[in-house]
Amino acid sequence: MSRIPPRQLNVQDKDRRFYVAAPSSVYLKLQHEAITRGTDLWTLGGAVLTDWLSAGCPDLRLSDSGETENSLSPPSSSSPLAGPTGGAE
Repeated sequence: MSRIPPRQLNVQDKDRRFYVAAPSSVYLKLQHEAITRGTDLWTLGGAVLTDWLSAGCPDLRLSDSGETENSLSPPSSSSPLAGPTGGAE
């Protein structure tokens, strides 16, 4: 029977390929975008996921026009201490 291997101190962060599921239209759009950026689908998809994770997995929502709104910036504060410059007065 296999044993759980011990944790390693120095783990190599290798590139890995894995599968994701998306509608065909999304696959085609991503493939087209990869071509226009001079890369391949796998590399662009990995870069998008890496940047999204690095940004703290922000919620992306659609606006009324159907465009994606990125919520990377936090909502404005409703705190009475937040002045026009965002700091305490």
